[in-house]
Amino acid sequence: MNQMKRHLSDKQLALVTLCCQLLLVVAVGALFFYLQGEAAARSALIGGGIYWVPQCLFSVRVFAFSAKHATPGSIMADFYSGAGIKFGSTILLFTIALKFMEVQHAPLFTAYITALLMQWIVSFTLNNRY
Repeated sequence: MNQMKRHLSDKQLALVTLCCQLLLVVAVGALFFYLQGEAAARSALIGGGIYWVPQCLFSVRVFAFSAKHATPGSIMADFYSGAGIKFGSTILLFTIALKFMEVQHAPLFTAYITALLMQWIVSFTLNNRY
């Protein structure tokens, strides 16, 4: 029997990825809380947030408009502007966290990198696109 694979839409994939990242960030924060205490957990949550918030902004920017009247050029412009927003907000959030907050660097960067890896893993496994 020939079974068809069901693929998620781009918006559904983005939402699932964001939810998985958020759950993972909370889990990493809880793990750091259990292993190293409140300061490490707070740093992990900040690090995960530094990845998650710009990713949300990117998703909102890219999926904000309907594709009915979109041209290839307007779609590319949305992606480039979304990437610029993501890059700029990531730099801003890292600057704020490292300059104005007391954070532990290892938990902060561990949670950030884990959230980044989660995006790759979810993208590769959910839709088998790559």
